[in-house]
Amino acid sequence: MRGLTTLFKKEYDLLVRYERSHRHFFRYFALDAILTVGLVFGGFLLFESHSAPESKLVHAGAVAMTPKEFVEHIKHQPILAYWMGAIRNYENTVNHEVPGTADIFYIPNGADPITHESFLYEVKSYVGQTVWNAHTHTILASANTTTIAINGTTTIKINKSSMRGVIVTFSDKPEIVAIAYPKPQTLINMIKNVASLKLIR
Repeated sequence: MRGLTTLFKKEYDLLVRYERSHRHFFRYFALDAILTVGLVFGGFLLFESHSAPESKLVHAGAVAMTPKEFVEHIKHQPILAYWMGAIRNYENTVNHEVPGTADIFYIPNGADPITHESFLYEVKSYVGQTVWNAHTHTILASANTTTIAINGTTTIKINKSSMRGVIVTFSDKPEIVAIAYPKPQTLINMIKNVASLKLIR
């Protein structure tokens, strides 16, 4: 604002100094007017660029997205993420701020994306054993665990005491996937969920 005031003062001084009959009057006046308009317009654009609302995908961890939006978001991020596909009447949130991980929730349409109220599944992907080892995993907090090979390349580990989570490892890939549930599940349901896992590309 101070800069614009100074500029207008200079224009006033110019008007006082040069009479209309002066041969350079209109040249100086036009140049000064162009500079003033340019500064005002440039300042407006700068303000707009800083005040414009951010895309909802920037804060994906706190925003519920439709399955289509969710997949599109993941495809444009340098992350590795598994999910179980779209589920009717459920949206997805994803947090990938921690390097090497992607934490996905399935929440009912309209539910709070921050508290993950009434979530159906949580699917968390880890790029490999090193990243997995760097985190605490409450799914297997109890010693009452068992490991089951469900096909030639996939092995799962479950906590038989809680039945609220399953850890998935692959013999042909380094990544590890954890599926967590709000309520105890049957082994059949867990195996079914593991079979539906797919890497988003």
